[in-house]
Amino acid sequence: LASIAGWLCWVSKKVLVRGSMAEPLNGGTKVAFLAVAVVDDRTLLAWSTAPGAQVELDGVRAAISRRQMKAIDIGKHYNFSTNGQTWHVVGDERGLLFVGVTAVSYPLRHASGLLSELAQSITGRVADKALAVQIEGGLNVDAKPILSKLVAKYSDLSRVDQLHATMTKVEAVKVVMQDSIELALQNCVALESIDQKADELQSQAGMFKTRAKNLRRQMWWKKCKMQLLITLMVIILLTVVVVPIVVMQQQSNGDKR
Repeated sequence: LASIAGWLCWVSKKVLVRGSMAEPLNGGTKVAFLAVAVVDDRTLLAWSTAPGAQVELDGVRAAISRRQMKAIDIGKHYNFSTNGQTWHVVGDERGLLFVGVTAVSYPLRHASGLLSELAQSITGRVADKALAVQIEGGLNVDAKPILSKLVAKYSDLSRVDQLHATMTKVEAVKVVMQDSIELALQNCVALESIDQKADELQSQAGMFKTRAKNLRRQMWWKKCKMQLLITLMVIILLTVVVVPIVVMQQQSNGDKR
Protein backbone atom coordinates (compact mmCIF):
# COMPACT_ATOMS: atom_id res chain seq x y z
CA LEU A 1 0.00 0.00 0.00
CA ALA A 2 2.82 2.39 0.82
CA SER A 3 4.47 1.77 -2.55
CA ILE A 4 1.17 2.33 -4.39
CA ALA A 5 0.51 5.52 -2.44
CA GLY A 6 4.02 6.75 -3.21
CA TRP A 7 3.52 5.93 -6.88
CA LEU A 8 0.24 7.84 -7.05
CA CYS A 9 1.81 10.78 -5.25
CA TRP A 10 4.77 10.78 -7.66
CA VAL A 11 2.51 10.59 -10.71
CA SER A 12 0.32 13.40 -9.35
CA LYS A 13 3.35 15.62 -8.85
CA LYS A 14 4.62 14.73 -12.32
CA VAL A 15 1.30 15.70 -13.86
CA LEU A 16 1.01 18.92 -11.88
CA VAL A 17 4.55 20.01 -12.67
CA ARG A 18 4.31 19.08 -16.34
CA GLY A 19 0.73 19.82 -17.22
CA SER A 20 1.29 18.94 -20.86
CA MET A 21 1.68 15.27 -19.89
CA ALA A 22 -2.09 14.84 -19.69
CA GLU A 23 -4.36 17.82 -19.66
CA PRO A 24 -7.77 17.59 -17.93
CA LEU A 25 -10.35 16.34 -20.41
CA ASN A 26 -13.08 18.63 -21.65
CA GLY A 27 -16.72 17.52 -21.58
CA GLY A 28 -16.68 16.09 -25.08
CA THR A 29 -13.62 13.87 -24.65
CA LYS A 30 -14.24 10.66 -22.76
CA VAL A 31 -11.21 8.61 -23.85
CA ALA A 32 -8.01 10.64 -24.27
CA PHE A 33 -5.33 8.02 -24.83
CA LEU A 34 -4.92 4.35 -25.60
CA ALA A 35 -1.68 2.38 -25.87
CA VAL A 36 -0.13 -1.07 -26.13
CA ALA A 37 3.11 -1.77 -24.29
CA VAL A 38 5.31 -4.68 -23.19
CA VAL A 39 4.96 -5.90 -19.62
CA ASP A 40 8.64 -6.82 -19.18
CA ASP A 41 10.38 -3.57 -20.15
CA ARG A 42 7.26 -1.33 -20.49
CA THR A 43 8.18 -0.37 -24.08
CA LEU A 44 5.36 1.55 -25.77
CA LEU A 45 4.64 -0.37 -28.98
CA ALA A 46 1.69 1.69 -30.26
CA TRP A 47 -0.54 4.52 -29.08
CA SER A 48 -3.34 6.80 -30.15
CA THR A 49 -4.45 10.15 -28.75
CA ALA A 50 -8.00 11.47 -29.10
CA PRO A 51 -8.44 14.69 -31.12
CA GLY A 52 -8.04 17.69 -28.82
CA ALA A 53 -6.43 15.70 -26.01
CA GLN A 54 -2.85 16.28 -24.91
CA VAL A 55 -0.91 13.35 -23.47
CA GLU A 56 2.88 13.44 -23.19
CA LEU A 57 4.61 10.14 -23.86
CA ASP A 58 7.30 10.86 -21.25
CA GLY A 59 4.56 10.96 -18.64
CA VAL A 60 3.08 7.70 -19.91
CA ARG A 61 6.50 6.04 -19.78
CA ALA A 62 6.97 7.28 -16.23
CA ALA A 63 3.48 6.17 -15.13
CA ILE A 64 3.86 2.57 -16.34
CA SER A 65 7.58 2.22 -15.57
CA ARG A 66 8.82 -0.56 -13.31
CA ARG A 67 9.84 2.09 -10.81
CA GLN A 68 6.18 2.93 -10.33
CA MET A 69 4.52 -0.42 -11.16
CA LYS A 70 6.94 -3.11 -10.08
CA ALA A 71 4.63 -6.06 -10.62
CA ILE A 72 1.51 -6.42 -12.76
CA ASP A 73 -0.86 -9.32 -12.13
CA ILE A 74 -2.30 -10.84 -15.30
CA GLY A 75 -5.89 -9.77 -15.90
CA LYS A 76 -6.01 -7.33 -12.98
CA HIS A 77 -7.41 -3.87 -13.78
CA TYR A 78 -5.24 -1.16 -12.20
CA ASN A 79 -6.74 2.35 -12.13
CA PHE A 80 -5.97 5.67 -10.46
CA SER A 81 -7.18 9.24 -10.92
CA THR A 82 -5.09 12.40 -11.10
CA ASN A 83 -5.40 15.89 -12.59
CA GLY A 84 -8.95 15.32 -13.81
CA GLN A 85 -8.18 12.03 -15.53
CA THR A 86 -8.27 8.31 -14.72
CA TRP A 87 -5.57 5.91 -15.83
CA HIS A 88 -6.37 2.26 -16.55
CA VAL A 89 -3.75 -0.49 -16.91
CA VAL A 90 -4.25 -4.21 -17.64
CA GLY A 91 -1.68 -6.90 -18.50
CA ASP A 92 -2.40 -10.20 -20.23
CA GLU A 93 -0.81 -13.65 -20.35
CA ARG A 94 0.99 -12.87 -23.63
CA GLY A 95 3.14 -10.26 -21.93
CA LEU A 96 1.31 -7.26 -23.42
CA LEU A 97 0.23 -4.23 -21.41
CA PHE A 98 -2.83 -2.15 -22.31
CA VAL A 99 -3.08 1.46 -21.11
CA GLY A 100 -6.02 3.81 -21.30
CA VAL A 101 -6.60 7.38 -20.10
CA THR A 102 -10.21 8.49 -19.61
CA ALA A 103 -12.23 11.22 -17.93
CA VAL A 104 -12.68 10.77 -14.16
CA SER A 105 -16.44 10.35 -14.61
CA TYR A 106 -15.98 7.65 -17.24
CA PRO A 107 -17.69 4.40 -16.08
CA LEU A 108 -15.24 1.77 -14.91
CA ARG A 109 -17.18 -1.01 -16.64
CA HIS A 110 -16.72 0.72 -20.01
CA ALA A 111 -13.03 1.31 -19.32
CA SER A 112 -12.66 -2.41 -18.59
CA GLY A 113 -14.59 -3.18 -21.77
CA LEU A 114 -12.30 -0.85 -23.73
CA LEU A 115 -9.11 -2.58 -22.57
CA SER A 116 -10.69 -6.01 -22.98
CA GLU A 117 -11.72 -5.27 -26.57
CA LEU A 118 -8.27 -3.82 -27.25
CA ALA A 119 -6.65 -7.03 -25.99
CA GLN A 120 -8.97 -9.10 -28.18
CA SER A 121 -8.21 -6.90 -31.19
CA ILE A 122 -4.44 -7.39 -30.90
CA THR A 123 -4.40 -10.90 -32.35
CA GLY A 124 -2.94 -12.85 -35.24
CA ARG A 125 -0.25 -11.11 -37.25
CA VAL A 126 -0.44 -7.93 -35.16
CA ALA A 127 0.08 -9.85 -31.92
CA ASP A 128 2.95 -11.85 -33.39
CA LYS A 129 4.62 -8.62 -34.52
CA ALA A 130 4.04 -7.03 -31.11
CA LEU A 131 5.79 -9.89 -29.36
CA ALA A 132 8.61 -9.98 -31.92
CA VAL A 133 9.43 -6.30 -32.49
CA GLN A 134 9.31 -4.78 -28.97
CA ILE A 135 10.60 -1.43 -30.26
CA GLU A 136 8.94 1.82 -29.25
CA GLY A 137 6.42 2.73 -31.92
CA GLY A 138 7.19 -0.46 -33.85
CA LEU A 139 3.53 -1.45 -33.89
CA ASN A 140 2.04 1.95 -34.72
CA VAL A 141 1.56 1.21 -38.41
CA ASP A 142 -0.43 -1.96 -37.71
CA ALA A 143 -2.16 -1.15 -34.45
CA LYS A 144 -2.80 2.62 -34.50
CA PRO A 145 -5.91 2.31 -36.71
CA ILE A 146 -7.31 -0.19 -34.20
CA LEU A 147 -6.50 2.12 -31.28
CA SER A 148 -7.98 5.19 -32.98
CA LYS A 149 -11.17 3.30 -33.80
CA LEU A 150 -11.55 2.14 -30.19
CA VAL A 151 -10.87 5.65 -28.84
CA ALA A 152 -13.65 7.06 -31.05
CA LYS A 153 -16.00 4.18 -30.30
CA TYR A 154 -15.67 4.27 -26.51
CA SER A 155 -15.84 8.06 -26.38
CA ASP A 156 -19.51 7.73 -27.41
CA LEU A 157 -21.07 6.21 -24.30
CA SER A 158 -24.53 5.84 -25.82
CA ARG A 159 -23.05 3.71 -28.58
CA VAL A 160 -21.01 1.71 -26.11
CA ASP A 161 -24.09 1.00 -23.98
CA GLN A 162 -25.99 -0.25 -27.03
CA LEU A 163 -23.06 -2.43 -28.01
CA HIS A 164 -22.78 -3.67 -24.45
CA ALA A 165 -26.46 -4.65 -24.44
CA THR A 166 -26.09 -6.35 -27.82
CA MET A 167 -22.95 -8.19 -26.71
CA THR A 168 -24.78 -9.35 -23.58
CA LYS A 169 -27.53 -10.80 -25.77
CA VAL A 170 -24.94 -12.42 -28.02
CA GLU A 171 -23.21 -13.97 -25.02
CA ALA A 172 -26.57 -15.27 -23.77
CA VAL A 173 -27.26 -16.82 -27.18
CA LYS A 174 -23.76 -18.34 -27.20
CA VAL A 175 -24.42 -19.90 -23.80
CA VAL A 176 -27.72 -21.35 -25.02
CA MET A 177 -26.02 -22.68 -28.17
CA GLN A 178 -23.21 -24.21 -26.13
CA ASP A 179 -25.75 -25.86 -23.84
CA SER A 180 -27.64 -27.17 -26.88
CA ILE A 181 -24.42 -28.51 -28.41
CA GLU A 182 -23.45 -30.18 -25.12
CA LEU A 183 -26.93 -31.72 -24.87
CA ALA A 184 -26.70 -32.95 -28.46
CA LEU A 185 -23.28 -34.46 -27.75
CA GLN A 186 -24.65 -36.11 -24.62
CA ASN A 187 -27.53 -37.53 -26.67
CA CYS A 188 -25.05 -38.83 -29.26
CA VAL A 189 -23.03 -40.47 -26.49
CA ALA A 190 -26.24 -41.95 -25.07
CA LEU A 191 -27.24 -43.31 -28.49
CA GLU A 192 -23.79 -44.82 -28.98
CA SER A 193 -24.08 -46.40 -25.55
CA ILE A 194 -27.52 -47.80 -26.42
CA ASP A 195 -26.20 -49.19 -29.71
CA GLN A 196 -23.29 -50.78 -27.90
CA LYS A 197 -25.60 -52.34 -25.31
CA ALA A 198 -27.92 -53.57 -28.09
CA ASP A 199 -24.94 -55.23 -29.80
CA GLU A 200 -23.90 -56.79 -26.53
CA LEU A 201 -27.45 -58.07 -25.91
CA GLN A 202 -27.60 -59.48 -29.44
CA SER A 203 -24.29 -61.23 -28.91
CA GLN A 204 -25.46 -62.58 -25.56
CA ALA A 205 -28.74 -63.72 -27.15
CA GLY A 206 -26.77 -65.63 -29.80
CA MET A 207 -24.65 -67.28 -27.12
CA PHE A 208 -27.77 -68.15 -25.11
CA LYS A 209 -29.40 -69.68 -28.20
CA THR A 210 -26.32 -71.81 -28.86
CA ARG A 211 -26.14 -72.92 -25.25
CA ALA A 212 -29.87 -73.70 -25.24
CA LYS A 213 -29.47 -75.85 -28.34
CA ASN A 214 -26.55 -77.70 -26.77
CA LEU A 215 -28.50 -78.16 -23.55
CA ARG A 216 -31.52 -79.49 -25.50
CA ARG A 217 -29.28 -82.01 -27.27
CA GLN A 218 -27.73 -83.09 -23.96
CA MET A 219 -31.17 -83.53 -22.37
CA TRP A 220 -32.33 -85.60 -25.37
CA TRP A 221 -29.35 -87.90 -25.00
CA LYS A 222 -30.01 -88.21 -21.28
CA LYS A 223 -33.63 -89.10 -22.03
CA CYS A 224 -32.56 -91.70 -24.57
CA LYS A 225 -30.07 -93.21 -22.14
CA MET A 226 -32.70 -93.29 -19.41
CA GLN A 227 -35.20 -95.03 -21.70
CA LEU A 228 -32.61 -97.60 -22.74
CA LEU A 229 -31.69 -98.20 -19.12
CA ILE A 230 -35.33 -98.69 -18.12
CA THR A 231 -35.90 -101.04 -21.07
CA LEU A 232 -32.82 -103.06 -20.14
CA MET A 233 -33.92 -103.26 -16.49
CA VAL A 234 -37.39 -104.44 -17.55
CA ILE A 235 -35.86 -107.10 -19.76
CA ILE A 236 -33.56 -108.24 -16.97
CA LEU A 237 -36.43 -108.27 -14.51
CA LEU A 238 -38.61 -110.27 -16.86
CA THR A 239 -35.75 -112.66 -17.48
CA VAL A 240 -35.15 -113.14 -13.77
CA VAL A 241 -38.83 -113.69 -13.01
CA VAL A 242 -40.21 -115.38 -16.10
CA VAL A 243 -37.35 -117.79 -16.93
CA PRO A 244 -37.42 -119.60 -13.54
CA ILE A 245 -41.21 -119.93 -13.81
CA VAL A 246 -40.97 -121.38 -17.30
CA VAL A 247 -38.23 -123.81 -16.21
CA MET A 248 -40.24 -124.94 -13.18
CA GLN A 249 -43.33 -125.38 -15.34
CA GLN A 250 -41.43 -127.52 -17.76
CA GLN A 251 -40.00 -129.68 -14.94
CA SER A 252 -43.48 -130.11 -13.49
CA ASN A 253 -44.87 -131.30 -16.78
CA GLY A 254 -41.97 -133.75 -17.15
CA ASP A 255 -42.65 -135.30 -13.72
CA LYS A 256 -46.29 -135.84 -14.53
CA ARG A 257 -45.43 -137.82 -17.55
